[in-house]
Amino acid sequence: MNFGISKAVEAIGNAVKSVFDFASTVKKEQSETEVIKDKHKAEAANNIAEDIFLLVDKCRKGFTDDDWREYLKLKKKFNNKD
Repeated sequence: MNFGISKAVEAIGNAVKSVFDFASTVKKEQSETEVIKDKHKAEAANNIAEDIFLLVDKCRKGFTDDDWREYLKLKKKFNNKD
């Protein structure tokens, strides 16, 4: 009779462990999915920023010398982020 109880307790323990393992795997996969989504968003934002730089480069005449130097400094900082 004791063998039956210990086997039942062992089975319950294994079932609980399986549930936690499954929950952990699901959470990990969700985290990986979020990282991938964030990477795609960052790439899109980077592409937009580069397009803005190209547009601003065309509008040089509308900036004061100080503003243009500040723009060039920020652009260089952006380009050296990697």
